[in-house]
Amino acid sequence: MQLQSERGVAMKLHQHIFIIVVLVILTILLYDKGFGAVPFLLAALYLGFISMKELKHFKKSKRM
Repeated sequence: MQLQSERGVAMKLHQHIFIIVVLVILTILLYDKGFGAVPFLLAALYLGFISMKELKHFKKSKRM
C-alpha cells in the first residue's frame, strides 16, 4: 500500500517540476518580446493554487 502512495507522490512531484520548467522556458522565450509578465502571472496563479491546497490539507491535519 505504501508503494502506491509513493508512486502518487513521485508523479505529483514530476508534474510540479514539469510545470515549473515550462514556466521558466516561457519566461525566457517571451521576455524579449515584451510578454515576460505572462509567465510570471501564470506562476503566481499556480503557486497560489498550490498554497491554498496545502493550507487546506494543513488545517485538516491539525483537527485530528
